[in-house]
Amino acid sequence: MDWDNPDFDDLASELRQQVGGEFRLEAEAVENDATRHALRRRTLQDVAFELMNRGDEVGATGAGISLTGTVTHVAGDLAIIQTPHSLANVNLAGLVSLRVIRRNQEGGQGRANGSPSYRSRMLELEMSGEFIEIFSSVSDSLTGTISVVGADHIVVLDRNQTEWFIPLSTIAFTLQH
Repeated sequence: MDWDNPDFDDLASELRQQVGGEFRLEAEAVENDATRHALRRRTLQDVAFELMNRGDEVGATGAGISLTGTVTHVAGDLAIIQTPHSLANVNLAGLVSLRVIRRNQEGGQGRANGSPSYRSRMLELEMSGEFIEIFSSVSDSLTGTISVVGADHIVVLDRNQTEWFIPLSTIAFTLQH
């Protein structure tokens, strides 16, 4: 048998391409499954951390408002978004959604020291006595100071000295102007 026959070379090349193509398709399918599995395991904190690392311009919506800015801190159930007019403390355990407004091609930032959770951020605001605006799914926006952070709620004293007891789980944002 003559192994130098060009017909055999063409046949061998065709078989290698078919087998290689099948392996390539199989590898792509496995990679797609692995990517999907990883996406299914992500938390909203993971997403917010990724958005912060990339420096993307993000939108956050909850409690009837939307805001736009850059994520500057993420830890536990807390994300802090710097907007043009305020600093928004986002309760990732509340009823909020995030979206990418514009992908950033460079920049972003890594993890920095800051509050480890939304509740601890509320404790900081309680200690500061700073006026904040609260957006919750159970009330209209409320401006006041946090007088006490309870185990599962905050007590807000509004401008009329009325005490409001707001469950942490219902708060989407607290804004510092």
